[in-house]
Amino acid sequence: MFTQEQIQALLNVLPERKEDAINAPELARALGYSSLPNQEELRALIRQAIRENHLIGSDNSGYWLINSLDELEDILDSLERRAKRTCDRRNHLLNAWNEKYPDNLSIKISKDVN
Repeated sequence: MFTQEQIQALLNVLPERKEDAINAPELARALGYSSLPNQEELRALIRQAIRENHLIGSDNSGYWLINSLDELEDILDSLERRAKRTCDRRNHLLNAWNEKYPDNLSIKISKDVN
């Protein structure tokens, strides 16, 4: 759990325009976190900030503060596509297991993201 001061530090560093997005390694360094691949602590901070209703967008270029409905909807569409691909991969693994091991079927059911 991060403090409100840590969240505020994140918000202070994030640019207000998508065009000025800051990539994860740079953002991690600016906040004093590890800039090694995955930046797990930074990602946890961002997830908490979003759960606390801060509008943080991201794409391949980096992170920024969402400031328009168009940006928000682009991010929502991107997250939905990613969730669908993850769910599709899950379903393929489930089906492959059940086909390969019909005597040891998983009781999990296929999921779908609409």
